[in-house]
Amino acid sequence: MRRPMARWQKTIALWVVLIVLFFVFYSLFSVPPGSAPASGPNGVLQLLKGLPVVFIVLFAIFFWVAWRRQARTVEGMRLFRQGRSLQALEIYEKQHKERPGWASALNAGAARLCLWKLDQALLDLQEAQRLLGTQQWEWRSTLFETLALTQALLGHSGAARLTLSNLTDGKPPGAQVALVEGILLVRAGDAAGAREKLGSIGVKQLGGSIGALARVVDGLCIETLTGELRHIDRVALFGETGPDELRKAWPELIAHVERAPAW
Repeated sequence: MRRPMARWQKTIALWVVLIVLFFVFYSLFSVPPGSAPASGPNGVLQLLKGLPVVFIVLFAIFFWVAWRRQARTVEGMRLFRQGRSLQALEIYEKQHKERPGWASALNAGAARLCLWKLDQALLDLQEAQRLLGTQQWEWRSTLFETLALTQALLGHSGAARLTLSNLTDGKPPGAQVALVEGILLVRAGDAAGAREKLGSIGVKQLGGSIGALARVVDGLCIETLTGELRHIDRVALFGETGPDELRKAWPELIAHVERAPAW
């Protein structure tokens, strides 16, 4: 299978095509009717005179498009941090439709995860993994942690452990890794071991719907071990969605939520 061109290669190819088109159209339309086009050095000099204008126009178009793309990415991240995952997802989906790439696929997968649309999130994150390849090593941890969490929630324990094994960049594991390990343990019947993972400072500091999920999983462990039911913030957990999507993947967790008292 032929390897797709990198982004910088596509940019260079686009510039070459535009410059060639400039020369072609300049040659065709800059000569008055009935006159012969200038040849030799004079013809080349006439063409070169218009190049500065072409470069200025191309640079303006290039940077305007790049600025628009970056502005939308920043807006999507702002909405996502505010817990407005549905609005953020609209931006990410539009970006990915216009210019498919690992970043837009990763962002869309993360937004769908927070909406508990796990099957679709898994497809997005797998696409991001395929598109990322061996590039952008600094983003691989974020991708693998998000992918492993999605797989763990879906009950794909083997796949989640395999994904975690790819976190070999030398960095200390993030809070989501401990959350994934806790989910895998509680789903395997080890509630005590899961509580040890979920009791880390990093997990307790997780915010948004992911942080609410961590507290609910910890509450499930407590109920399993002691029979005690802790209060659950259903608004923080479900946010802009409902329990149905998460129920399909992990019915025992939603049964625990329905038994527990709400804030």
